[in-house]
Amino acid sequence: MTDPLCKIDDIMFLRFELKNLDGQKEYLSHFGMFPAHETDSAIYYRGTGSQPYCYVAHKGEDNRYIGAAFTVGSEEQLNALAAGVGAEVVDNDEPAGGRVVKCLDPDGFGIEVYFGAHQNDAEAAKAPKLNAGFEKNRVNELQRFGRGPQEWTVKDGEWHYQLTSRVMRLGHVALNVADVDVSIAWYQKHLGVLISDNLLDPEGVRVGAFLRADCGDKPVDHHTLNIVAKAGPEANFAGTFGHGGFEVTESVDDLLAGHYHMKTLGKYRHEWGLGRHLLGSQMYDYWRDPTGFTLEHWTDGDLLDASVPPKDSYPKEFIMAQYGDEIPVTFGLSMPNEQLDSFREAAPKITDLLKTLE
Repeated sequence: MTDPLCKIDDIMFLRFELKNLDGQKEYLSHFGMFPAHETDSAIYYRGTGSQPYCYVAHKGEDNRYIGAAFTVGSEEQLNALAAGVGAEVVDNDEPAGGRVVKCLDPDGFGIEVYFGAHQNDAEAAKAPKLNAGFEKNRVNELQRFGRGPQEWTVKDGEWHYQLTSRVMRLGHVALNVADVDVSIAWYQKHLGVLISDNLLDPEGVRVGAFLRADCGDKPVDHHTLNIVAKAGPEANFAGTFGHGGFEVTESVDDLLAGHYHMKTLGKYRHEWGLGRHLLGSQMYDYWRDPTGFTLEHWTDGDLLDASVPPKDSYPKEFIMAQYGDEIPVTFGLSMPNEQLDSFREAAPKITDLLKTLE
């Protein structure tokens, strides 16, 4: 492979167009994000980390995914990317500031690469102390989150859990693409990503990949991008949004708090979880927003530096989890929430198809 035009060091935010911003604002607050900026036609939400914001949505006529933003470590890298895609480096006119290059990937997804965007003051690190069987880290200190029992309240005769997850940052985006090999090669050339896992079908044909940033000897998330071949009802259309993965601030209890908050609200559709993935190893919990897009809470993922070579992985590794519920047939497909039940009833279970390979 030739040298890439630039090397991203992280993902920054996702951008959407939505018909109903008010409904999305409510969802994002329940999901555990915080308002960063708002205009008459756009909302910007952040986590507890240093990203200026990790989610952006614009008022529009459609509900659609626009694209993702990434960061690089120098303006020289921006210049090289701009020259390679025939674009310009311009001043960013949105709240994060800095300089940006914008282009499209092979499926028409928007790609924005930034340098010099402002950073928030991240909250002070305070990961909870956990007592394991042979390692006791917490003595004479009670484990409590939020307001303890006061987080449970009764409304209309039902218990509701008030404590949300607290999103820290955006960690990755999953995309369904027309041609896996073309997309992977494009991201390697333009963003300098490394392959963590090649996803292979039973015949050894690549049907996807997990891709990570190349930061040399600095460990990074197992994946910043997940590229998967399109399948299902959208297979004949332009590339589609799979999900966005948001890391929570305080590990496992933070993840579980968000699960029970969203569950006891009774107004949002749960997609998949709780569980722990085999590839990437993170604990996960997936929820659909009011438009049918899927956002993930995750924690405790693998970190890899550039010395780790690509691994070939087969269906059982990326369909099954280390533990948790079976993957739903709608996972990775963006569709209106009112279509979920009929689609799940009509389509064969992914795990039943996998059984035929055993």
